[in-house]
Amino acid sequence: MALNLVNIKTIYAEDPKLEEKDVKSLVKWVQNQPHLPKIGDFEAIFFLKKSGYRLGHVQTTVDTFFTLKNLWPDVFLERNFAKTPQQQGILDTMVMMVLPKRTPEGYAIIFMKPLSPNMINYKIETLYKYVYMACLLDVYQKGPANGHIIVYDIQHFPECFIPKMEYSFFKKFFYYDYEVIPIMQVKEMHIYNTNPRMDEIVAVFEATALKPLLPLIIVHESLDDLMKYVPKEYLPQDCGGLLEPVGTLHEKNKSQLLKNGEFFDSFDQLVVDESKRPANNTIAQNMFGFQKK
Repeated sequence: MALNLVNIKTIYAEDPKLEEKDVKSLVKWVQNQPHLPKIGDFEAIFFLKKSGYRLGHVQTTVDTFFTLKNLWPDVFLERNFAKTPQQQGILDTMVMMVLPKRTPEGYAIIFMKPLSPNMINYKIETLYKYVYMACLLDVYQKGPANGHIIVYDIQHFPECFIPKMEYSFFKKFFYYDYEVIPIMQVKEMHIYNTNPRMDEIVAVFEATALKPLLPLIIVHESLDDLMKYVPKEYLPQDCGGLLEPVGTLHEKNKSQLLKNGEFFDSFDQLVVDESKRPANNTIAQNMFGFQKK
């Protein structure tokens, strides 16, 4: 495996709220659930952070997340792009990457930008699989972020995707990102650059976002306005920033995604065994946005 993992001692040192006894307690609890996959300290830390370090709440979060992977495989499974050539094309038509520098608050910045308006062959689920892959690598290499800032350049947002922006999909996406997914926690979402149908695109985000997320969506008419929120030292040169150009950073991100296929394969194995789920555990029957099995 090519992945260079962050030292777990570094995570503890940087997070005074994180208790090793809570991590060990969660790992043991998961081991005692017959239907859940086994997790290690790394995964337990991500879930605890997502759940505000509340042991009672984190158990539901863990179960819901792994159940979700089974129910939404288009987003959460088959993420080894090196083995799926039909998915690799998305890497050449869309930028989805975590930028190299974190803010003083410990926030990771996700940069998104369509490279081509000709994306008719790609499902919107593939786009979100792509961004979660980038976030997964980031947290294992740097440790969990305190939150995520999304910077979305929509200048070349493909018109063919607007009809695909189904309300049901985005409702599920925002709900599970906000409540469940351990590697991502949106703190701000910045949309910038011109697009003839910008109002339609923004309207979908605003109509489907959970109420607590609405104030986090900020639309900018200029790069100067964007940099009032995200300083230039954390942005690529193409955005008036001081980092390497988008193209250079994108190529590095693509290389990381493709050479770490074994890592994604191993993470894909962490799923629920529904045949072993206890009868009194009804999470699979009550998943928001999915029909009961």
